[in-house]
Amino acid sequence: MSSLHHPARLELTNLTKSWGDTTAVNNVNLSVEGGSFTVLLGPSGCGKSTTLRLIAGLEEATSGQIIIGGRDVTYHSPAQRDISMVFQNYALFPHISVAENILFGLRVRKVGRAERDERLKNAADLLGISQLLDRKPSQLSGGQQQRVALGRAIVSQKPVCLMDEPLSNLDAKLRQEMRVELRALQQQLGLTMVYVTHDQTEAITMADQVVLMNKGEVEQVATPKVIYERPASVFTARFIGTPPMNIVELDKVRTVTPETAQSLLPEAPEGCLLGLRPEDIRLTGENGIPAQVESLEYMGADTLANCSVGGEKLLVRVKGSTELKPGQNIGLAWDEEIPASFQRDTGKRREEFKPVEVQFEPA
Repeated sequence: MSSLHHPARLELTNLTKSWGDTTAVNNVNLSVEGGSFTVLLGPSGCGKSTTLRLIAGLEEATSGQIIIGGRDVTYHSPAQRDISMVFQNYALFPHISVAENILFGLRVRKVGRAERDERLKNAADLLGISQLLDRKPSQLSGGQQQRVALGRAIVSQKPVCLMDEPLSNLDAKLRQEMRVELRALQQQLGLTMVYVTHDQTEAITMADQVVLMNKGEVEQVATPKVIYERPASVFTARFIGTPPMNIVELDKVRTVTPETAQSLLPEAPEGCLLGLRPEDIRLTGENGIPAQVESLEYMGADTLANCSVGGEKLLVRVKGSTELKPGQNIGLAWDEEIPASFQRDTGKRREEFKPVEVQFEPA
């Protein structure tokens, strides 16, 4: 199955959705390049699924604009929007075969039989489900049901595909396999994909751009690399990363830091917060920042050392197993350009934070 000829660009402008006094989506502005993979990420209740439902036309916007492929579709029905959608529960009809499930939308749209058969064969080959076409959904595993739901989206040949937590019902190993497959499929077909998840690993591994949402608003839009390495706020820093970034009071660390190590701390006014990823911290000799090991978590490939520095907790990732012991005094260091500092009152990154534009190169 060849890629679609014209991947559709998607534009949201000041998109807002309220129910009475509750605002689920507040003034969201977002550009999604044609043929790109965008992930809406965030905790439960942040507005990511509502945003997707607004794009799909399953909810009506209170205000703002939705443009798909250059057309204003803000008040169009779902059928008029040129999109396909894959839900968390797959929404398969239990009483008809896999083939009939996949072709259901094409029958409704009265696509001719020869074309239906060809699209079905192509999609089934692509997804490796040709041998399952005569079965009923109840005879399939979760991963197979997921592929059938994907098959239905693929045969529709819509340029925009929306996905709402499509992998959350699968076990960890299958989720990982499906992530790789989905990403490859999206690139092969040239689909513009908007994908909702609360799982940051899915977002970081699959996306061209990550849209992190918080309380109905967009917290940060960036490539996975930028959102991980240069979080724009304390919220982003704590949400992205396993384990998340250490956020500690800079003043408390500064008071216990010897003169020789002061250069490791960013120059920032009083009351700022220091941000450091656990893997950016290394053990050093007496010249480092004095810390005490409180506890250790052995993770196999590495060990997480919970350390105390001036009464603040710092998590340090140490490669492999370690000879460290709880109660041991150690020194910590890192490269001077690494630490971030955040304003305590706003939670925003302190340095002149310039969002890096997402540069998307179509596959």
